Amino acid sequence: MFVRINAVLCLLAASLPGVTFAADSARTVVQRSLAAVSAGRDIRTIKSIRTSTHTVTFDIQQNDHTGAPYYTAFEQAIMTDDLAGHRSLAEVVLAPTTNGPERRRVVLRTREVMQTKRIGGSAPQDPIVDLPPPSWELENPLRALLLADAAADLEREPDAMLHEALQQVVRFRHGTNGVRLFIDAATGLPSATEMTFALHHVSADDVAWNPWGDIVDRTEFMNWYTVEGIRYPSQSDTSRNGERYRATTVSEAHLDVALDPTAFTPPPAAVARAADLRRQDIDELPLGGAVPYAPDPKLPIAEIAPGIVQIPGSWYATVIRQPDGIVVIDAPISAGYSRQVLDEAQRRFPGLPIKALVTSTSFFWHIAGVREYAARGIPIYVRDRNVAIVRAMLAAPHKLFPDDLARQPQVRPEIRAVSQRTQIGTGANALVLFPILQATQPMLMTYVADARLIHTGEMVQPLGPGGALLYPESLLEIAYAVRDARIDATRMIGMHMSPTPWSRIAEALRAAGIATGDGGSRRSSH
Repeated sequence: MFVRINAVLCLLAASLPGVTFAADSARTVVQRSLAAVSAGRDIRTIKSIRTSTHTVTFDIQQNDHTGAPYYTAFEQAIMTDDLAGHRSLAEVVLAPTTNGPERRRVVLRTREVMQTKRIGGSAPQDPIVDLPPPSWELENPLRALLLADAAADLEREPDAMLHEALQQVVRFRHGTNGVRLFIDAATGLPSATEMTFALHHVSADDVAWNPWGDIVDRTEFMNWYTVEGIRYPSQSDTSRNGERYRATTVSEAHLDVALDPTAFTPPPAAVARAADLRRQDIDELPLGGAVPYAPDPKLPIAEIAPGIVQIPGSWYATVIRQPDGIVVIDAPISAGYSRQVLDEAQRRFPGLPIKALVTSTSFFWHIAGVREYAARGIPIYVRDRNVAIVRAMLAAPHKLFPDDLARQPQVRPEIRAVSQRTQIGTGANALVLFPILQATQPMLMTYVADARLIHTGEMVQPLGPGGALLYPESLLEIAYAVRDARIDATRMIGMHMSPTPWSRIAEALRAAGIATGDGGSRRSSH
């Protein structure tokens, strides 16, 4: 268990310099920090550390509103860091089901692969193989110091202030990414690590974050204790692009624990799969291509009504022809994917300009390709409550992997906020946009009267067992919205949905014990 810093260690901390010496080299700064952490033993001799942790994660990618507070998820885990082998193993205890067996999730990270196994539950599941987050090694202060100590390109940066405390800052590269290490000038303890990187591979996490371009992950360390001869923080807080992302507290820690080589060695198939993922760029995912572990409808591009083309995939896009141009509903996945959508639209409807993009939600996966539309000067219709997040995505720096918008700094994106019933076009396939005012998550629905077709954003998701509709709360909200808009829809589509009878809403709500008449059409008695 952690023991509070005793008087001897307080004297040791007091003996460290309380002011910055400009002449100190980066190597000297790191050596001083190594000495400060190595209270009783040299941390360079430590092979492993095992911690008992409680973590809360904040869901920045999708939320009821822009900014904090965010949805939260809680985990209790045993984390084992193999410092010598550059690996970590987290055994996460999952919330039990009623009268069900204990369930766990075991996550192995190496520099090449991240593998997740679920243990327990009704049926065995294949491991999930993905790429490790670029900054994962920097969330452990011991490993961060050891990386700095071993770096051949270690350099000093100007001093900085962090929480009113003077910091000595050094930088180096870890792999291809730049790292900054903040060291308290008074105590010598590492205060924070920071890595700048970009995500552009074919994974669900990369889809969510690639439109943000240059991502900055910062982990701060606090509440230091002594443990088995070293000093270690009992809390770390990770932010991404300035937004709080994860907070972890440590209740127990032990050094040089025995490691099971089998548990820390990913199978060759997982390594090969990760290598394949690393070779794939998200901009090159073909139309309709599936992202691993995301929905995969396995359906072709189809004209679902005259002049209305749906492009299925892990996230759908819809193309609608009007007499004077083309409207696209939703820009998911990436800027490169959006280029392919636009090419497909103009191949099917040659000679017509792209006149508008409609964004149904602000969830990162769903608007990940919006920057391509902005780069082309195409007007972008956005629910009024989502404008801030779309503008932030369009303004995000893309220096590491410039896209078309980054290469055209003179372009001023045209955002059209939708706060009330808004029509796009006249004649065939005229569209009407409606804010879903009853929804707890700000979304737009789009109605095409000619086809009696409603686009429900992500309110309706037929992703349950056997195609069951998920989330009765969202179904109730969309039913209310359609009722209030007096829409006469017979079919619906959405972010994850091919044409589906509107009547299924009422059926699903009745199955959930909610009576809504006919499901909210204008023929309702409400």
